[in-house]
Amino acid sequence: MIAYIIVFLILIIGVIIWQLSSNTHFLRLSHQEYPELSLSVLIAKKERKIDEFIIRIYAKKNIVADQIKFELISSKRAFEYILSNEIVDALIFPHKIDKNNTFEAKYAYDKLKNIINSKMSELNSFRIVIELQNKKVCKSHELKFDKFWKIYKADTGRYN
Repeated sequence: MIAYIIVFLILIIGVIIWQLSSNTHFLRLSHQEYPELSLSVLIAKKERKIDEFIIRIYAKKNIVADQIKFELISSKRAFEYILSNEIVDALIFPHKIDKNNTFEAKYAYDKLKNIINSKMSELNSFRIVIELQNKKVCKSHELKFDKFWKIYKADTGRYN
């Protein structure tokens, strides 16, 4: 009888863990504060796989975002740009963001990965660039892909 109870409890715990892992989890890769806005780069993981790449802009003032670009950086520090319209057609720029409002640009991870991979063979890292109407540029931290195509924030510190 006790064995049945233990098996039943293990089954219940397994179902709970399975339900929790099937939910979408948002992980922040980068967060930058500027006088006009806060720029966050997130990934959405569903069932332990990266599903979406999200750029979240929180406006501290009324702003107009002229463009979102992906700045690809080679190992020789050569830059190449991909406009967000090349990845998702639904994003229309310039985009007005009112004070205390948030704008999110969502990209399918597989499509983004394929476009970045096709654009630059010697990709070292990349970052997100937001161009505002007053020609101000806001950039995220540099991000990298590992050998399994997972994204992480590149370490820029020094070790003692």
